[in-house]
Amino acid sequence: MTEFQEMNILIDGNGKETLVEDLKKQDEDFVGVYKNDTYQVLVRKAERVSDSFPELLWLSIKRIDKEPIHDWRDLQEIKNKIVGKDHEGVELYPSESRKVDTANQYHMFVLASDAISWPFGFFDGRKVSSETPEKGEVGYGAKQRAFFKSRGGYLFSIMGKISRS
Repeated sequence: MTEFQEMNILIDGNGKETLVEDLKKQDEDFVGVYKNDTYQVLVRKAERVSDSFPELLWLSIKRIDKEPIHDWRDLQEIKNKIVGKDHEGVELYPSESRKVDTANQYHMFVLASDAISWPFGFFDGRKVSSETPEKGEVGYGAKQRAFFKSRGGYLFSIMGKISRS
């Protein structure tokens, strides 16, 4: 996956161009638009449901060719490159009464702070594999594709961090 660039112009589905600077002036929760060779990601601060709930960033993700995504590793890398590796994000599979399904567009809600984690998920350490487990190993019977080699370099983060890939 190529690096994301912050865009100055947002082009909607009808070809209308809008300056990102104007969007930021109109909407204080608008963070920016990021694009690479495959994806476009629009980032906003998510609406706060209560003061006791942590601040979230809402990533609206779509492929440039408008095809469906659902490659977990791509979505994880998008979250890492745009917000940061130590931030946790989730996709919501809503009740039918709240469902919006009008485009091949995906929504991830990411904790704005890397100091907190979601109160669910795996808590027993990082387990990453690019190989299918052998008989007798944990995960035997599962299938895993190989990783692409990292291109290296520095990653830009909207949270003001620079991290090494």
